[in-house]
Amino acid sequence: MAGWLAALDSAGSALALTFIVALALGIGALTLFFFGSSVVVLQGFARQARAGGVLLCIVVLEALLLGGILVGQEDLREALPADATPMGLWLTASATAALASVLALSICAGLLRTLSSGRLARASLVVLAAGYGLGVGGSGRVAYAAAPALACLAAAALAAVRRRRGGARSGDVESALWVLGVVLLGGVVAALALGRPSPALVEAGGLLLLVFAGLVVLGLLPLAAAGFLEMRHSVEWFIASRYLVAKRRQTFISIISVICAAGVAAGVWLIITVLSVMNGFQEVWREEFVGKRAHLTVMSRYGNFADYREAVDKVLATPEVMGASPFLDAEGMVRGERGQIQGVRVRGIDPFLVGAVSTLPDDVIAGSLEALDPQPPAEAGGEDPLPGVAIASGLAWRLGVGVGDPLLLVSPFGGPPTPFGPAPRLHRYQVAAIFQPSFAQLDEMYAYVSLNSAQAFLRVSDVAQGIEVRTRDFYRSSPVGLAVQAGLGEDYYVRDWKEFFPEFFQALKTERVMMFILLTMIMVVAAFVIVATLIMMIMEKTSDIAILKAMGASEATIERIFALEGTLIGIVGTAVGVVAGVVVTKRLPWVQRQVEAITGIDTLPASVYQGVSTLPSDIDPLQVTCVAGIAMVLALGATLLPSRQGARLEPAEALRYE
Repeated sequence: MAGWLAALDSAGSALALTFIVALALGIGALTLFFFGSSVVVLQGFARQARAGGVLLCIVVLEALLLGGILVGQEDLREALPADATPMGLWLTASATAALASVLALSICAGLLRTLSSGRLARASLVVLAAGYGLGVGGSGRVAYAAAPALACLAAAALAAVRRRRGGARSGDVESALWVLGVVLLGGVVAALALGRPSPALVEAGGLLLLVFAGLVVLGLLPLAAAGFLEMRHSVEWFIASRYLVAKRRQTFISIISVICAAGVAAGVWLIITVLSVMNGFQEVWREEFVGKRAHLTVMSRYGNFADYREAVDKVLATPEVMGASPFLDAEGMVRGERGQIQGVRVRGIDPFLVGAVSTLPDDVIAGSLEALDPQPPAEAGGEDPLPGVAIASGLAWRLGVGVGDPLLLVSPFGGPPTPFGPAPRLHRYQVAAIFQPSFAQLDEMYAYVSLNSAQAFLRVSDVAQGIEVRTRDFYRSSPVGLAVQAGLGEDYYVRDWKEFFPEFFQALKTERVMMFILLTMIMVVAAFVIVATLIMMIMEKTSDIAILKAMGASEATIERIFALEGTLIGIVGTAVGVVAGVVVTKRLPWVQRQVEAITGIDTLPASVYQGVSTLPSDIDPLQVTCVAGIAMVLALGATLLPSRQGARLEPAEALRYE
């Protein structure tokens, strides 16, 4: 029985891994298909652009939008000058985006004049497949590079067999599959030829995809938007809008169109709201980890150092440094009056400087940090007061002590020798302050004493282990840290806040990415519904298409009619989803209160979420733009095949049974 269970467990693990790999490859194939199809649809709209004024307005608006988004990104703030104003940075970034857009427009306009629609579509597929093949092939994973290539070739072969049996001519889907399969084989060849991962090849594939995406976003998209707006008074726009809001017999198709737009809107809305909430939690944790603590830590390469006072002065002289304070750490245990023992990290601080690098003085709810280093007795021969210690409120409650009560700090090393090793040393302290930590699991690990007391606790001379530094903007901690290290010399090194908790913030990013991919499937389903809706509409309007073609309408005209329908569905759904996502995200506290009032359940207990009782949120403009862009890519890509099918209807065949 145990053998059968082990076999089932192994089979389940293999099936799960196979499913994950198949899902990843399917997502990659869908990305190539929809992005390539959307490029074909966009170039059809771009060929209708005529008025330069509309195009100029679109380029300016896009440049201003991109400039604002780029300036607000955290990863770019480190590279920005410290004295730059937000308005100046925005205008500079917008001007750069405008120049890049002009260059991309020139390239795209030249390609549109030189290449036909079919050749441009095939070229787009070649570039996308080449970038994907180089990236995957350069990673050394032959199976991942071969799977999509073989899948495309197999699908193309099946389409060819079916075409020959039916006596039909070769279609766009079949030729596109052949092109994709052949180009993707380049990744397989690269993986086999190299035999090992090649970062240069991966970078080449990523650069190729990045350049292609830049040409589409900065060049083709403004041209397509201008052409789309100029088609408002065209016959294609009139027919497409009439089909979407059809009355009488075609009411069902109009209802399906509304459902398609609602599906796109729901996907956009959910993604924006969920990502904003996850951003909010990340900002909360980042504020707890970083905002209330030092942003940099300066350490000596040779351990504790005695010239920490001179080092503090040099650090404070560095631009963008707001404060610096020495510290000395030690491991120990605390014991209360009733014998309760708990391990802590004893940190020696300067009570008068620590407020410049952390919010510890503001968190004190009883006592004072100044009492950590008590004054000598006023009368000669008086008893020396006990040194002070500051502990967290939770630790004080567990030990049953308050301000003024004695507390025993135990050092596990340095005591008198015994047959079982060195005995621990005991140091008597007095509770000088109790602070209320906002992040209990982290702050309750520390017991703060004065720097002199920590030196006595460790039996060392007047030395410090390091210097905590707070900067003006913690996003610029890396360049400030380099300046601090340059001022102190090679004997010191600097660690910023990103190195303290990398796994935690990386886990948050991974969760956000996975949630984004899963929720994107909602929009993918909506895109397939758009395909089904357009196919049903083409079947319903077969006679109309035949009459239009008999009257002289070209295949490109018929294709634009149905492409406009899918685009309008995508625009309406995306716009509604963005507005709903932003509004709901801004009103999340109200929504939470209503849910709690109806259900009577505390949806976010503060005791569980470290004092967070209201859903935090942070709307990232770049994420909103990416979500809206993906929704439009899916909507545009979904229109290509149905519109091509409708454009290739023969009038005689369509009217045979009318």
